[in-house]
Amino acid sequence: MNRDLFKIEIEDVARRESALATMLKQMDVPEQRHDTSKATNLRWLNRNLAIQNGDHPLFQVAAEMTLWLLKWHHTQ
Repeated sequence: MNRDLFKIEIEDVARRESALATMLKQMDVPEQRHDTSKATNLRWLNRNLAIQNGDHPLFQVAAEMTLWLLKWHHTQ
């Protein structure tokens, strides 16, 4: 596990969750999956985001942010 995740402030996590939620509004994602503070939604996004959004210009950034948030939530 990446030790740098322990140095992250909760405000940083909130900013990343907000940024990811903003990206998801521009993508084909069910509304109930937009709450990026829930680990269940992050796991769903990690599995399914590429299906309808693989060609979206923000897909790679959203996928990386989803994975980062999943790792962070796992350390908590």
